[in-house]
Amino acid sequence: MITESELKKQLNSGSFKNLYLCFGEEKMLVKRSAELIEKKISKGDINDMNYHVFDNDSDIADISVCADMIPFMSEWNFLRINDMDIDKLRKDDFESLMKILQNISAQTVVIIAMPTLELTSKTAKAQMKKLIAYVDKNGVCIELTHRSGLALERDLCKWAKAGGCTMSELTAHQLIQYAGEDLNRLNAEMKKLTAFADGGEITPEMIEKLVSKTAEASVYDLFGFIVTGNTDKALTAIGTLFYQQVSGVYICTVLSGAYLDAYRARIGKEAGISNAEIAEDFGYKNRKWVLDKLSRQIGRVTTSSLRRSIDELMTVQERMVTEMIDERVEIESLVCRLVLIAEDRSDD
Repeated sequence: MITESELKKQLNSGSFKNLYLCFGEEKMLVKRSAELIEKKISKGDINDMNYHVFDNDSDIADISVCADMIPFMSEWNFLRINDMDIDKLRKDDFESLMKILQNISAQTVVIIAMPTLELTSKTAKAQMKKLIAYVDKNGVCIELTHRSGLALERDLCKWAKAGGCTMSELTAHQLIQYAGEDLNRLNAEMKKLTAFADGGEITPEMIEKLVSKTAEASVYDLFGFIVTGNTDKALTAIGTLFYQQVSGVYICTVLSGAYLDAYRARIGKEAGISNAEIAEDFGYKNRKWVLDKLSRQIGRVTTSSLRRSIDELMTVQERMVTEMIDERVEIESLVCRLVLIAEDRSDD
């Protein structure tokens, strides 16, 4: 299997294959990679006579017919197979598909892409694994894995440059905190930001002004207002979340997660364990920054207060799923209690 950068190098060098397989977690990159393969090999000259698109409902016999076509007034005959669930094909259909791939003519390029199908090399079953192994040996196989952390920040900086602007990695980090790690959403936000920056630098102020926060990011902001005793901002944040039709159950659940993250960081600090170790032990992957941020925010909150807050949240969560209550009133009351608990230092 090759990487995205290796694929680009191959295509730019003019080293083409007749068979490609693009799949993985990052759907936007899967789609872009398939399009890049078509563009580079065809040199941007694809016509309907030589371009055939198939999907999960297509008949294997139709794919076979198109695979044998001679390109009309063009160098290449392209077959694009999108989101075909290989593991759900009947055994005879799968065997027929494999025969087609084993007998591709020198003038045909087959691109199998999974731009929406949830599939990774780990979740693939017998037939898909066989396909991956065959393409990896006889063509080009690329799995687009989830981007996060520094790698994602650097990608965003490259996108800014491609849009004629500049952006620091620190600013890219803030964008990820606001918009999350979904590449489709980040792509949309970057288009908005580069248009606004108009050839200049994308700044944190622009992100604050233009980028809508995810519900999760907004709840983590709410946590910050609570533990720093800023009741007014906390209640305003609640109003915004309910205006965006975020449920009280969701707010309570994510807020509980924030408190648990903070509690892990605090207990780890008291035991002499670093946030990096905690992130590794609890599977945070590249989200160690969450622990670092929360550790700073709870500097004035006692460990006992954190425990009491978690108990309070658990009680409210149970009420919300077992009783008919006014969620907004319940959340506002909860937040006011949490602010009082955060300010209680009687056990210092």
